[in-house]
Amino acid sequence: MKTPDYTAGEAFQTEKHTVFSGNWLPLCAAAQIGRTGEFLAASVGGWSVFGVRDGEGVVRVLRNACRHQNMQVVGTPSGNCQSFRCRFHGWTYDLQGRFLRAPAPVAPKDPQSADLHLASLATTTVSGIVFFSLSSPPAIAGIDADVPAYGGTSVTDIACNWKVCVEHLLAEHEPSPDFVWRWPLLVMRRAGALAIVEQVVPHTFLRTRLFTHVFGGAVEAHAQAADLIKQACEQLQADRAGGVMCAKESTLVVDFHRRLASAYAQEPAAT
Repeated sequence: MKTPDYTAGEAFQTEKHTVFSGNWLPLCAAAQIGRTGEFLAASVGGWSVFGVRDGEGVVRVLRNACRHQNMQVVGTPSGNCQSFRCRFHGWTYDLQGRFLRAPAPVAPKDPQSADLHLASLATTTVSGIVFFSLSSPPAIAGIDADVPAYGGTSVTDIACNWKVCVEHLLAEHEPSPDFVWRWPLLVMRRAGALAIVEQVVPHTFLRTRLFTHVFGGAVEAHAQAADLIKQACEQLQADRAGGVMCAKESTLVVDFHRRLASAYAQEPAAT
């Protein structure tokens, strides 16, 4: 059975198709796409997606892959628009991902075909966070449904493998009503009326983005804490690269490794 790999990029493809393809993955705070036409795009564990609030107020998560030649439709991290136009060949989609039109030289033979629409993913919003899944896993459990008013989101780029970041967030905690971990990429901490959601975004194998969503307070007050997480994770990554396996074996870290091993075991055998 495979063990977690923190320094060899080949492991990312295994995780893409085992850890990330079959679970609910956090994309953003719902308030980040709170108005019609607002969107946010990200690569999460090797899957390029974007979330958008359509004209009916529904939040949708769509694969960021044009149905013409599989190129990215959304090329900016966030914004507001009335439709999405692939910059490569001009295929255009509405806010629900439905095909609208294309220039005549590259127009499809059957513009009414449902196969032309962007792939729509299973989507749900829990505790103010938008989740998506490429499969149909069970409903999300284990997260407090009520959060205070949204206070903002900060983004921290960290030069580390995503597993190092998750382990660091879990290492000093035990399961409790004030600390909840949602496998594989999200933790929620509560302190009185304040709720802080740390969302780990595996961007590439050695590049992780940490979205810190603050509910019930101002996000600016937590900038120093995010910087400390960055410093700690980058040092831990350096230790891993030097052969030092230094994750604190808390109950949650042990559970994290158990789940990783279970996910890796799902990888089809090489033929």
